[in-house]
Amino acid sequence: MNESAPQLNFDLQTAWLRRFTSDAESNLKAFALRLKEALPEHVVILEKKPFLFGESKFTGVSVELGEHRYLLEIEKGRLQANVAMIVRGITLNTKRLDPAEWFAQLTAEAQRTTEYAKSLSQSLSTFMLS
Repeated sequence: MNESAPQLNFDLQTAWLRRFTSDAESNLKAFALRLKEALPEHVVILEKKPFLFGESKFTGVSVELGEHRYLLEIEKGRLQANVAMIVRGITLNTKRLDPAEWFAQLTAEAQRTTEYAKSLSQSLSTFMLS
């Protein structure tokens, strides 16, 4: 196993957390927009809408990959992270996580999803060329 991979993940997580600590709301919004651009069908940008007038306020991001919904919100200037297990549209459980762990789990889930998509694409290509 590659020993530098865990160090890289740790370094990446701590860099994100330092960045989010400095200006959590604007950095989370930029992160959410980047996720939405990369995975438009899996990402929902969360906003709180005023009752009558005014602009919507950005509150967080939800990412649905596999059987999990990853929710990262800003509450009172702090990041709040949750992961819910979803089966057939029903939420079975929700766990509150440290934001660093949330980033690690989301990264791992995205990698698994990417590997599955590549494998499926290769299988389809092989089938079509046969």
